Amino acid sequence: MTQKPVLYSFRRCPYAMRARLALASSGQVCIHREIILKNKPVAMLEASPKGTVPVLVLPNGQVIDESLDVAFWALNIADPQDWLAPWREDKDRADALIARNDGPFKHHLDRYKYATRYDDVDEMEHRSEGLKVLESLNADLEVS
Repeated sequence: MTQKPVLYSFRRCPYAMRARLALASSGQVCIHREIILKNKPVAMLEASPKGTVPVLVLPNGQVIDESLDVAFWALNIADPQDWLAPWREDKDRADALIARNDGPFKHHLDRYKYATRYDDVDEMEHRSEGLKVLESLNADLEVS
């Protein structure tokens, strides 16, 4: 029996969601280990001491612990929905869209959604700024 990759994930983490979606789209079968962030498994921390999800451990021992890297690994094996097309067409533009989502939008989303975790945060200001980022992303995607 061939060994399967092991994916450590957390259901609400947007980066883990990205990895899971790419794995599902590509048809890659993994052993899915849903974790509790307050009680991270020793095996996951040994594989990736930074302790964030997703973590994909391949049968050969290679560890992929960044969501985009997991997505690219899976989609480079099989991409039946052609999700990599934007990178073939204009890699810089595709990278910039992802960076805007993962940078400014995620920053504002966290401060809106989890305002009590931050000192002196106006959650409605971050909601408004996050909406601006989404509107900008939407406008850029519409012209594609």
